[in-house]
Amino acid sequence: MIRSEIKRLQCRHKLLHSLLMMFYSTLGLMFLFGCGDSSSNRFDPEGHAVDHRKPLSWGHEHKIYVFADDLVWRYAEQHLRNSLERYYWTTENETYFDIQRVSIEDISHFYRFRNLIFLGHLDNGGEVSQYIDRRLTESALATVRKEGVGLFARDNLWANQQYVVFLLGNNEDNLLRNNIHQADTVFRMFKEKLYSFVAIRVYGPDIYPATYFDAFPWSMKIPGNYVEYKRDDEDNFISYIARRKGDPDRYIAVYHEEIPAEDFNRNWVKETRSRLVWDYYDEDEFSAQDTRFESTEFAGYDGTKMWGRWQNRKYAIGGAFQSFAFYDDINQKAWIIDNSVFYPEGHKLPALLELEVISRTFSVDEVSQ
Repeated sequence: MIRSEIKRLQCRHKLLHSLLMMFYSTLGLMFLFGCGDSSSNRFDPEGHAVDHRKPLSWGHEHKIYVFADDLVWRYAEQHLRNSLERYYWTTENETYFDIQRVSIEDISHFYRFRNLIFLGHLDNGGEVSQYIDRRLTESALATVRKEGVGLFARDNLWANQQYVVFLLGNNEDNLLRNNIHQADTVFRMFKEKLYSFVAIRVYGPDIYPATYFDAFPWSMKIPGNYVEYKRDDEDNFISYIARRKGDPDRYIAVYHEEIPAEDFNRNWVKETRSRLVWDYYDEDEFSAQDTRFESTEFAGYDGTKMWGRWQNRKYAIGGAFQSFAFYDDINQKAWIIDNSVFYPEGHKLPALLELEVISRTFSVDEVSQ
């Protein structure tokens, strides 16, 4: 009887202790971020179609399932793979997408999968073409008959966060030509949708409140699971890290420097990043042969993207990185927003896409000091 009462009191004590810890944790968050409406610290990316009335889609963001009749697939497969399974160079070649042909007989199993492509034509085609003929609206079919080809895309057709593309021809020859001519367009469509899926996933948690950026001449929609990592106000450098067991380590850094416009070029980007990662990431480095450059638009400016792989000989580790750089003529400042990933267990591209989605919310104050 006494032992039973002691055990009951011990359980009650543990429960009270747990409740107190929850209270103090909540109090700590209120102290850090304020006690206003938490919804004000959320970010809903624009242009991302969501339909909560439908069941959530299944499948990996990078997987695309293709429905095509045998003869169509025989001639369309290679062009489709060359387009959609493009490589992004990290520490190895990683593809944006992986495609897999599936049977139209199993269509009922794929209504809830995330990415689907239907290839078909209207000239007495096989089962896939017949399925498309039954499913598309009469106005869409009329367009294909008139133009000879058609490309239609639907968000959330059967499931929430789903993307379905119909690539069509009025006959088999026109379908195959359409597959070739629309290769870049289809890739761009799925790439943009991939970024949308990533944004929806990334911005589930709260973000840093707007007041946090009062101390900086810039702002960014930074998810709350990223914490300050290295900060040097005198050098205008700050970085953030998201780290969780089993996931890649993800780093975002922001740096700016007042320089003449004529000094901003790709060589400045390379040399500046070399100095920053050596100083702040404990002797990280990268070599010229391990990097790539391309022009890009960033934060409303014409900029440069540099990407490749990094290594750290001190700790015998390495990973992938990407840097977005641009020059702000109004404030006469050069900027670098840098992303890097450490994940020896697996692919780096998904983490790089997440970092890019976050980085592209970056904006410069109109008149920074």
